[in-house]
Formats: sequence, structure tokens, C-alpha cells
Amino acid sequence: MSERETPSSSGSQGSDKGNNSTRTPSQPMPTGSSYYASEPIQFRVRGSTITGASPPKFVTLEDIMKAAHGMQNMALAHEIAVDQDFKLEPFEPPDNSYQKLVKETMHKAYFDILREQLNSDPPEYKQALILLEDVKQGLFSILLPRHTRIREMIEEVLDGEFIKQQAENNSLDFHKYASFVIDLMAKLAAPVRDEMIQNITKLTDTVDIFRAILEALEVLKLDLANTLIAMMRPHVQQESVHYERAKFEELLKVTEDGLKYTREWLQRNIEKEGLSIPVTDKIIIRNVTAQTLAKAYLELLEWTGAKNYPETVALDAPRFAELGTQVYRLIITASLMLASPSCASDATTAAQHKQTLKEKILIIIDNTTNDIELKSVLPSVAEEVILVTEQLLENLNQPPLVGETKDLIRTQITSLGDPDHRVREIVRQRVLEFLKTILVCGGGSRQIPVGLSALAQELTSISGTLLRYVMHNKAVFTTYYMDIVTEELSRN
Repeated sequence: MSERETPSSSGSQGSDKGNNSTRTPSQPMPTGSSYYASEPIQFRVRGSTITGASPPKFVTLEDIMKAAHGMQNMALAHEIAVDQDFKLEPFEPPDNSYQKLVKETMHKAYFDILREQLNSDPPEYKQALILLEDVKQGLFSILLPRHTRIREMIEEVLDGEFIKQQAENNSLDFHKYASFVIDLMAKLAAPVRDEMIQNITKLTDTVDIFRAILEALEVLKLDLANTLIAMMRPHVQQESVHYERAKFEELLKVTEDGLKYTREWLQRNIEKEGLSIPVTDKIIIRNVTAQTLAKAYLELLEWTGAKNYPETVALDAPRFAELGTQVYRLIITASLMLASPSCASDATTAAQHKQTLKEKILIIIDNTTNDIELKSVLPSVAEEVILVTEQLLENLNQPPLVGETKDLIRTQITSLGDPDHRVREIVRQRVLEFLKTILVCGGGSRQIPVGLSALAQELTSISGTLLRYVMHNKAVFTTYYMDIVTEELSRN
């Protein structure tokens, strides 16, 4: 069995490196006076690195760069297609970082200059003209292509030449333009942003108003981008299979053996017992491939990093690692519940007791990812089990636990830190068999294994997520998998 003995054991070697997420680096704000255009949308793409074999000799740099660029595009398309929660999000530099210091300093300087110029006698409007142009570009960034009439209206109201003439005549009315922008944002924004925009109308200081407007425009630009992603996700899901396969084929052309680790991964999980080798029957090969892939995908949930990660699932390495951690916690929780005493007199009380016990255990082991961490929290779990049990006994008007029983509970709970514990092994087998059945049969209605009824919701969620990852991966790479299994079964 796979034993999680180190904090990094849920990661992978080579392609994964244990990273759960990456962000595109943020660039410091330019030293110019523009505010809005200096903050590009940043996004996260988990598991966006694919590491294959070393490229062969005599491959041009252009070929390598083209393949690398293609894999980056594939990573983004894959992320949108597979991750239902994928969204763009603003990049915030870490506290006390140079990037954060530069950003805050430049933004402060931007508005300090604006305030100083507006408060001078007579007022100076150089920075104000730049500000209104920034606001104009910000409004354009939250428009859809069909908003031609609104675009024309913005051009008309925020006409640069006319505003410049007003500034020269000392008749520039900032509040009029602010009202126009705020009203337009209120019409374009989603209802969830109504409060944010309403708060801007409560401001009285001109500089504070426009600072809030610029910040709101950044939020609305991100909202629009995420709305467009949600709208195009069904299309991306349809096209991403062909796109990813084509990009992977480009990678294979510039590598000596881009399927080396995938081949090793499948070969480890092929069961030849009971087969008459060589196998030529296509139905048998298809069935063996389905069984092999189910075992292989389950291996990813208990990946130790001792072997090289298969190339065809490298994009999803962090996902399988995260899902593997969820499976690990589910197995531990079920084992702990089975080792805990049950004193309920009827089914309803027993179900409530199990639910309470499950919630308490899940809270305690929430950050547990391996056996070392598990052993450190098991004493706390034991005390919580004793507490919950005594509360149940009190509600049932039964005598409390005696000291000897409490010691027995502590011993039973802490013994589950052993990965070879019989209860843990039985639960693990039941969970993996359930998941394997889901993968082989492609979902459908399945009976929850004995002893796991209290965790049916968690098990169902895990199996559904796993099936979604696997179905997409198989859709892209099934041809390669079939070829590898067929070749292996054809050997004498």
C-alpha cells in the first residue's frame, strides 16, 4: 500500500514538484503617470508544467520554442475545461515585498500629484486630463463588442479635446464626469457590485471619488473576463480535447520519447494473469485497457514521488495530489469512526452521533496530509471521541465512561497512526474498489461500501471529481493508452 510518511509525499517528482498553484509574475508599476493600464489581469494555472524527455539532437530552437508555447496555451485551455471553478483573479504582491511597495508608492504618488494640482491656485489640470483618459480606457475595457452605442457615448462625453479646452478655460467640472461614469458603471455592473458602486456616491472628495472609480473599474474588468470564461467554457470543453491532443503531438515530435513515463506507468498496472499471451482480440484488449487505466489513475491518488510522473497526466498532477489528500482524509475519518464506540439505542440517534463525530474528526485532521502529521493529532482526536461519546451517554441518561474504557479508546484511536492497521487497510480497500468500479463503469448508481455510509457525501464528491478528470484525460490520450497496452499484450 502507499504510505504517506512525509509532508511532500502527495506531490510528484519531475513534473509536479509539489506545487499546487502558480501565478504569472506581476510587473512593477511603470514610472509613468498612468494608473489604470498598469495593472494587467493576472491568473493562476495549476499544474501548468509538462516535463518530458530531453529533446533529441539537431532540433532547432524555433521548434522547441513553438512546442513550449503550445503547451502553455494547452495548459490554459485545459484549466478552463477541467476546472469548473477556474477564474481570473487579481495578483496581489506579498506584504512587505518590493512589488507591493512599488505599487503602493506609485499609486499614492499618482493621487498626491492630482490633489496637489487641483488644490493649487489657479488649479492645474495636467494630471486630471491623464486621469480622465485612464477612466475612459477603463470604461472601454468593461464593454462587450456589441456595446457600440455605449462606446460612442463614452467617446462623446469623455472627449479629450473638449475636456482639454475646459481645463484651459478653468471650467472643468469633475463631479459631472464622475456622475456620468458612476451611472454607467451601475448599468454595466452585475447586481453583486451595486453596494460597491453605491459607496462611491457617498464620497465627497474629488480625488477619493476618482480613486474609487478606478479601483471599481478594475473589479468590473475582472468580472467581465470571468463572465466571458463562463460563457465560453462549454465551447472550450468541446474543442479542448482536439486542441490538447494536437499540441501534445507537437511535443512528441521534438522529444526522443515523450511517452516514456506514461508507458512505465501503464506497464506497472497491467494484469496479465489469466490471459493467453499474446492477446489479439480487440474486445479483450479494450477491457484490459479499461482495468489498467482504472488502476493507474488510482495510483496517482497515492503518488509518493518515487517514480517519474506520466507525461499525459502532468497537467493534472496537482489535481490528483489534492484529490489523493481528500481520499486519505476520508479513509482516516472512516477508520476513526469505526474504531470509536457506538452507544446509540436507535438508528436516528446513531446517525446523529456519527454525523457529529465525523464533523469533529474532519475539523481536527483538516490540515493532515500524511502519517507523520496524523500521528501528532490522533491524541486530540481520541479526546474528542471521548467527549462526544460522553455527551451522547449523558443525553441517553446512561452512566459516563470509566477510566479504563477511556484508556482503551485512546489506545484504539492512536493505533490508527499505523498505515498497516487492519481497520485502515480494510477501509482503504473498500474506498479504492468503489472508485475503481466508478472509473471502469463510467459512473452510474453504486452502493456505498459497508462502514462508509456516514461519509457517502464526501465519497460521492470525490468519485465525481475523479471521474471528471479521468474522462477528460482519456478523451485526449486514449489512443496512446490503447497502443501501449496493445503493444504490451502482444509480447510473448
